[in-house]
Amino acid sequence: MNKERIITILILIGLFGGLVGRPLANLLDYHAPPVRRFWLFIIPEFIGFTCAGIMVYYGRSRRKKQ
Repeated sequence: MNKERIITILILIGLFGGLVGRPLANLLDYHAPPVRRFWLFIIPEFIGFTCAGIMVYYGRSRRKKQ
């Protein structure tokens, strides 16, 4: 597999895992204390938005090379 395809797959896994997994994690632990629910919200959000930022940066850098 080439390097670009691997990077794209990792970014998409992180993006969907972070942004889609957050509501699922909160629903699974619905009766948790507020602090724990907060961390279940923040960590996947951070992962998802970081991957989105990497995706945008990677797309812009590829466009400049061409």
